[in-house]
Amino acid sequence: MTRLFLSSPLALTFALTLAPAADWPQWRGPNRDGVAPGADLPAKWPAEPPAPKWKAFVGEGYSGPAVAGGKVFIMGRVKGDERCLCLDAETGKDRWKVEYPETFQAPDPTAGRGPNATPTVDGDRVYMFGLGGVLHCLDTAGGKVLWKHDCRAEYWGVRKGLLGDDAWFPPCGAAASPLVDGDVVIVPVGGKKAGAFTGFDRKTGGLVWKALDDRSSYASPVVAAPAGVKQLVGFTGTRMVGLGHADHDLLWAVPFKARFEQTVISPVVWRDLVIVAGEGKATTAVRVTESHGKVTADTAWTSEDLKSYLTTPVVFADHLLGYDTRTNRLVCVALETGVTAWTSPRVPGKYHSIVLAGDVALVLNSEGTLFVVKVSPKEYTELAKWKVAEKGTWAHLAVAGNRLYVKDKEYLYCYEVAK
Repeated sequence: MTRLFLSSPLALTFALTLAPAADWPQWRGPNRDGVAPGADLPAKWPAEPPAPKWKAFVGEGYSGPAVAGGKVFIMGRVKGDERCLCLDAETGKDRWKVEYPETFQAPDPTAGRGPNATPTVDGDRVYMFGLGGVLHCLDTAGGKVLWKHDCRAEYWGVRKGLLGDDAWFPPCGAAASPLVDGDVVIVPVGGKKAGAFTGFDRKTGGLVWKALDDRSSYASPVVAAPAGVKQLVGFTGTRMVGLGHADHDLLWAVPFKARFEQTVISPVVWRDLVIVAGEGKATTAVRVTESHGKVTADTAWTSEDLKSYLTTPVVFADHLLGYDTRTNRLVCVALETGVTAWTSPRVPGKYHSIVLAGDVALVLNSEGTLFVVKVSPKEYTELAKWKVAEKGTWAHLAVAGNRLYVKDKEYLYCYEVAK
């Protein structure tokens, strides 16, 4: 497949990832936008879910699954070891696993012991980023380690913060999912030695480029072209930025000082707007413009009705669907104006992953309940509500063909949904 991952509004600007229709090869799907283009789901949803096709022990953590070529890739932790796993998509049986010791523990025990990043599949390679900063490039066929970096050992530890934490490393561990762009794998590493964004050669693992001296973010970046300028768009620990695609110089920046620098939500790009959200702040649309070679970013609108914390919204029919943490409701906002189109009844849970699949949105909450919602800019219509995980989940839902992959605290469930 090609190696350029973009947000859905850019489908007419660049060629999209040519992944098979039934694959979900990375964070938030084939195009990194929360859309499942190959979903093959029922027109009428039954009241109760089917029994899982299979259930597999993965280990602790909220790494979301990546699905490609009949395999499922995911990470987990068992006692003191992190695990990079490859499972058979039909049976859930282990194809291979790579284990290594990991001593990192978040200062906040409620953050979990990870790992939390979703693997990224790129043809015959898969990239996995552990909680403590170990980045692996593995052969998808047999799990051979092609190269790896221990970012904590190599790049962090230069300076301590006021609380004794590393000044460049996210306090609760790495959570950003690797982004493959051409022959480079981009990971938010952080700091002066590696940059807030770091480009590694996808074949050799060599450091190709680094940008900005900021602390890195939990959020996963995207490549997009607002204002017709191809760029890397992503959070650092303190701001949303756009970097020139060719030279990685800073094009624009919008300050976003979150408590504990908890920048978690991935940027959403729609036309020339970049949606900035997180930590209970009002969702903001930043309009990126270009004039005579200069790129600027200014606030287009803000929505006090949509204050998210962890949930990255999705785009449909010129609208934005997100989750308001204060009211526990889904909120639909017109992207042109920021005007609220509707709010849903209460949808409980502290975290929700949202996947757009045709004319429905699949909303999985942290309590393990899946809400199937009719997508419409006019009103909220719930089609089904299924309990799909016993212990709840903070991992992102994956949708590949007619299969739903749900990761709870320790287990991965595969549901096959009849047409």
